[in-house]
Amino acid sequence: MACTNTIASVQIWVASYISQRLTSGVVSATEPALTAANKTMQFILSAPLIWEWNRASAAAAITTVAGTSDYAVTLANFGFLEKATLVNASPIGNTPPNFELDVYKSLSKDGKQNRPSKIATLLDNNAGSITFRLFPVPDAVYTVDLLYQNAPILATAGGSGLGSTWAPIPDKMAYLYEEGFRAEMQLMFNSQAGIAGMERFIRMVVGAVEGLSEMEKAIFLEESLRGLKTRTAELTNIQQGRQARQ
Repeated sequence: MACTNTIASVQIWVASYISQRLTSGVVSATEPALTAANKTMQFILSAPLIWEWNRASAAAAITTVAGTSDYAVTLANFGFLEKATLVNASPIGNTPPNFELDVYKSLSKDGKQNRPSKIATLLDNNAGSITFRLFPVPDAVYTVDLLYQNAPILATAGGSGLGSTWAPIPDKMAYLYEEGFRAEMQLMFNSQAGIAGMERFIRMVVGAVEGLSEMEKAIFLEESLRGLKTRTAELTNIQQGRQARQ
């Protein structure tokens, strides 16, 4: 899906909501707009939010070795693991050839060998190499297909800067990052409007997200709003400190 909108195009639209206050060129040529845009993208693409337009797959990414539990795989833009399938090329009897592995946040190493039933992301070296751990330790040769969400592509001042697009977020989801970016900018000049905008943005994202149960959505929403309350308290303390100094 196409992503043609740039940070700069949304920045121009947002300026009308904050009384034409500066949205860049404050502390540098691109700030605070660049960081506000990156924070918005990071939230939309954060775990456990799942989007069909941000999904990637790697067939036979892992080929197991009997007695080995950890496997390094090169995935250039890996965000977080969504699903994994164990493929058994030589099933015995009525054993099905494919098994969906349970995805865990972390796993200890097991000493007993058996057909793996669980997988976790063990290490990320921040250079494209992701190490996965299987549990139990494989007892034979299998392959593992991975399904994962991509990481956000953050804009940098040294790159295209405010001319960067909102990729991988497609244009059809522009209403999400427009709302999030506006709220981030409003927080700097009008905390009440910014806080209200952030809550609206969070609820819009949760309402639009795919692949989560209603309970998972409710849990994520509650945790996000709790984080917003913490941020609200921090902003209040900063503003009170400024007023005291004045």
